[in-house]
Amino acid sequence: MSFNKFKDSKIKKIFKYQIYHLISFIILGLIIFFVFQNFKNQKAQLFIFSLNQIIFISWISAGIFHAWILFFWRLEFYRGKIKKWFGKRRFLIFKIGFIIFGLTALLTIIPVSYLSKNTLQISLFLKIILLSLSTPFILWALYSVIFYFGINRAFGADHFFAEYRKGVFVKKGTFKYFPNSMYTLVLLILYHPGILFESFFGLIFAFCHHLFIWTHYYCTEKPDLKEIYKK
Repeated sequence: MSFNKFKDSKIKKIFKYQIYHLISFIILGLIIFFVFQNFKNQKAQLFIFSLNQIIFISWISAGIFHAWILFFWRLEFYRGKIKKWFGKRRFLIFKIGFIIFGLTALLTIIPVSYLSKNTLQISLFLKIILLSLSTPFILWALYSVIFYFGINRAFGADHFFAEYRKGVFVKKGTFKYFPNSMYTLVLLILYHPGILFESFFGLIFAFCHHLFIWTHYYCTEKPDLKEIYKK
């Protein structure tokens, strides 16, 4: 295959922008590593896992999570390989992996925040303000995703099924004011453990996860949407 053919090939589209995705994973991982070097109680444990082990599992899971999405989305949309390999169960298999790796990556923010608690002073009044302001938006956004956007579309069903590509962009609920409600509003919940446990490290950890998800959006999801909907 010549360079020009490769340049315009579907293979190139599969890996489009992924070097930036990888660089983001490495840089944010290094930030997490160096930030937690300043935490005095690194040997803190929850059950059989130390804080360092939980952080490692969480960040590796985040990398696998994003790779999983890339693998299924783009190999299915550009090459139709996933359907050939897994048939009718392909979307179910994708969703199972999505949930397992996604929850492993993000729910571990809770024990990280707990094990590094009281590393930031937040008054009870400020806690109440931050949580009471963000929670209604999170719940409203979740409602909008479930009842207006649709769970399967949130999983990226338009990469798998042609009928989903005929739909229009949702402009109801929070999507009327925040086009990307899942990332801007729903994921505010990532910061709640750090606020509740007054954890500086928990908030930094949540921010790195949140930023990595935005990297996924700009490097994978947004380019795919342009290809799918030709906009």
